[in-house]
Amino acid sequence: MGIIKRQTIQSSIYAYAGVGVGFLTQGVFFPNLFSKAQIGLMALLIAVSQVLVQASSLGLNNAGGRYFPYFRNNERQHNGYLIISSVTTLVGFGLCVLLLWLGKPWVVAQYGTQSPLFVEYYHLLLPLTLFTVYFAVFDNYAKLLYDPVTGTLLQQFVQRVLILAVGGFYWLGWLTFDQFLGVWLLAFLIPTLLMVASVVRDGNLFFDRRYLSVTPQLRRDLIRYASLSLTTALSTQIIVTIDKGMISNTLGLDATGVYSTASYFAAVIALPATALYKVAATLIAESWKVNDRANILMIYRKSCLNQLIAGCLVFVGVAVNLPSLFTVLPAGYEAGYFVILWLGLSKIIDMATGVNGLILSTSRFYALDSVLFIGLIIITILANRYLLPRYGINGAAIGAVLATFSYNFIRTLLVWVAFRMQPFSWRNGAVLVVTALVWFLSEQVPHYSGSMWQTGSDVIVRSSLITVLFLGLLYVLNISPDATDLLNSVWQRAKKIRG
Repeated sequence: MGIIKRQTIQSSIYAYAGVGVGFLTQGVFFPNLFSKAQIGLMALLIAVSQVLVQASSLGLNNAGGRYFPYFRNNERQHNGYLIISSVTTLVGFGLCVLLLWLGKPWVVAQYGTQSPLFVEYYHLLLPLTLFTVYFAVFDNYAKLLYDPVTGTLLQQFVQRVLILAVGGFYWLGWLTFDQFLGVWLLAFLIPTLLMVASVVRDGNLFFDRRYLSVTPQLRRDLIRYASLSLTTALSTQIIVTIDKGMISNTLGLDATGVYSTASYFAAVIALPATALYKVAATLIAESWKVNDRANILMIYRKSCLNQLIAGCLVFVGVAVNLPSLFTVLPAGYEAGYFVILWLGLSKIIDMATGVNGLILSTSRFYALDSVLFIGLIIITILANRYLLPRYGINGAAIGAVLATFSYNFIRTLLVWVAFRMQPFSWRNGAVLVVTALVWFLSEQVPHYSGSMWQTGSDVIVRSSLITVLFLGLLYVLNISPDATDLLNSVWQRAKKIRG
């Protein structure tokens, strides 16, 4: 767990540094720079490309997490794993190119009226998908070699700095919107090139076909697992992104712009979980290889508790500062108030159930996870079809909560039944009580707004008080031994610096 703790903290630092940049970009700068439709366009392009990235990988990135322990051999260049991954992804991307070409008439018919900008810039999906999928290939490869930090730094921080810079060029009038989108794509290409350079620097860029070696049994297992994990990964991504597609189709890109801006603030809550999953996946797969269930259960319990703590702290910080947030956004964005709360709740549910999905997807029951998600796609589509016309973008957010709760409830139940692993204790409930108490007390303090300086000061002071009160209660009650150890360590370092 020491490796997980250290690398999760490192990744979280980079991720939250990126959040600061992302807040300026997506939360303040872009809404005041672009129209809601233009913001909706960028959000929809990214959402669709994420689905295509999963399709392009043909499930191999996820299969690598399960079977890379059988490839691992530095002297034999990991038996050609990088060659297999790169070539498979190229084939998958080619299939996606064909799909985009064949599907364009349908896209024009479905989105031409409500979201004409998407039809106009539909072709940008090709380079966006290509850059993103090969970043995923090399990021996943580095993660399997116990380096999840570099990918987080490049994707969560460097990429956002580049996007902010490109927005600055547009603000200065140096770029038209057409030109902006072209340069915007470079913000996805450059991290990919840097990710490849990182692999080269570490001496792990192996493309020698002489070392390519896969036993017939491993090949069959890999193909079977990749096929099923492709279903799971595609389903997961579709569930995450289908709301933006259906909003664009039903309500238009303006509504998508408001929803995507709101969803950004909710996504901030889940950043520690993203860092954890990158580290934990490889360690859980290694534990299954030697049947070390005790280690898996330890990771499971600690992930549920510590991710719930991190998620609840950020959730309260976001929720309490929403009135201040909407004072710096253009008119119309206040429609996303409850979207942020609903989507934030969905992130809390996901984090509270820890690595249940990783345990299933790396075990012999991985097929159940794939089948489960097919049903959840249907539930998500039906929920959105019912809720969107009645509640607008709030309906899409409620649908996300229902889907998140459903699949995490079933996953947790499956892990408990199949492996007798139950991760919850009184500590998890205590975190929720502390969260409710801190939220209630924070709402009793009136908000001060006016100038940008006053609003910013209110956010900083309020957030600081929430953090001190929340962490103080955790420390006094010793709800999480890991959190207590971390706070003690920070305090000791602070004393050394002062001394």
